Amino acid sequence: MKIVFNGEEFDSIEQMPQAIRQEYQSVLSALRDENGDGIPDALQQGGTGSAAVKESILYNGHEYKDRSELPPEVQRALEQMPPPRPDEVRTLVEVKTKTLPTRVKWSVRTADGKSRGSGSKQAMLWFVILVLSGIVLLLLWFWLSGIKPGDVFGR
Repeated sequence: MKIVFNGEEFDSIEQMPQAIRQEYQSVLSALRDENGDGIPDALQQGGTGSAAVKESILYNGHEYKDRSELPPEVQRALEQMPPPRPDEVRTLVEVKTKTLPTRVKWSVRTADGKSRGSGSKQAMLWFVILVLSGIVLLLLWFWLSGIKPGDVFGR
């Protein structure tokens, strides 16, 4: 059995790198079918999760994306058929994830909704404050040690 996850093919779960294995197992746990009807429980329950379900029907060697695309006689035949047993259902799950960039922008808003500035500007401000604080501490150390500015700069 081959496992295809995020476009990568693996011979077994053990072959997956740890991070990919955890993501794969997380997806599998979300697709549990505890009642055994062949449909993942997450797709049967309303909720805040989001899943895209795509149905495709293979008829006479042609794949149809929707039942309405089928010829009328096939549509009528499908309506008269009983639902399939769970062991007759073929479920193909394809998981696509997207890795977001690591750069994060943030801003602080006041109670009236006005922005106080972006995160990168505030980061630069804190950097300047840190550098100036370091210079003040260095000068304080020189003064307490009895070192005169002329001794440091060779004057």
